[in-house]
Amino acid sequence: MTEPSRASAALVYSDELSRHVLSPNHPMRPVRLRYMHELMRASGVLDSPSLLQVEPRPASREEILRYHDADYVDAVRVIGAGGIVPNMYEFGIGPGDNPPRKGIYDSTALTAGGTLVATELVQSGAVPVAFAPAGGVHHHAMSNRASGFGVFNDAAIAIRGLADSGLRVAYVDIDCHHGDGVQAAFYGTDRVLTISLHEGGQWLFPGSGFVEETGEGAGEGYSVNVPLAPYTQDELWLRTFDQLVPPLVRSFKPDVLFVQLGIDTHFKDPLTHLQLTTQGFTAAVTRLLALGAECGRTVAVGGGGYDMGAVARAWTMAMAEMTGFALPEQVPPDYDLVQGLTTFADVPGPPPLPDDTAGEVEQYADQTVAAVKKAVFGRFGL
Repeated sequence: MTEPSRASAALVYSDELSRHVLSPNHPMRPVRLRYMHELMRASGVLDSPSLLQVEPRPASREEILRYHDADYVDAVRVIGAGGIVPNMYEFGIGPGDNPPRKGIYDSTALTAGGTLVATELVQSGAVPVAFAPAGGVHHHAMSNRASGFGVFNDAAIAIRGLADSGLRVAYVDIDCHHGDGVQAAFYGTDRVLTISLHEGGQWLFPGSGFVEETGEGAGEGYSVNVPLAPYTQDELWLRTFDQLVPPLVRSFKPDVLFVQLGIDTHFKDPLTHLQLTTQGFTAAVTRLLALGAECGRTVAVGGGGYDMGAVARAWTMAMAEMTGFALPEQVPPDYDLVQGLTTFADVPGPPPLPDDTAGEVEQYADQTVAAVKKAVFGRFGL
């Protein structure tokens, strides 16, 4: 293990995080984390002297209760032990996104604990940046129910702890799906700024994340949603990001930047319709790390991502950015856990859009930018 004094970033990971199976045909495959970790190893990222590698721990019941209701947490524990909960559908558990399974409590508590470890490393000053890639995918989980592959909302749990300690937190979610669970957790407070860039809710689960969702009470203006049209590609996505995210985060002046790095924005993702490449994703990560460097503390979690090659490459590229490690252009030839990978960058990327489609997609993005500026920029003196 690298000495903390030499480390510029931490990776919180254990293979135990990759071993459970939600159901035989479920698109959310935790084994993707092992594919990622082995690519990090093969490409040399894990040997970087700038990297601190840390094991996760399970989140305690008390920590999970920072956000989740006690009856829901207890129901998940019973289901995870193989028991029967007659009203489990009311808790969002059943056939579909969140099937009941033995071990559901333990695996999800370990994921939440990994995010807490990353947060503790940053908060203590051990490293300025910590990445818990198993986290983030639970960003849809609500206080009283599972939703969208999410059971215990690790981001909400960790951010609640930071906010309760008096810190201001900016949460930026670049998953293709709206970060509705995290938004709900902080909808009424001005201590946490949530920003979600995602495919618009009229096209994609969870059907929310419209510009008009700006918070309530003390939180009015502190929930920011940036919906984009299907087929949005790198250049337009990054242009939209640049117009909105840096000015809002800088004006908020957070003590901690918390970022959710979903890679289901990728053009080969089977569940979504945005068309980012791994290099477009990495450009977003670079921008986020620069913003985080301004406040000195960045916590990063994973998120969605259902094309195994995109997940392995993108999160390896993100870890390389965090450590300042120069990745080779080529995926190491002896890496064979995901077939067909040749380069870290997508060459070629998605084909150019037809002119009429490109015009409509750009118009939608421009309208979103204008609407967000009108809805919330005044709150921040912008």
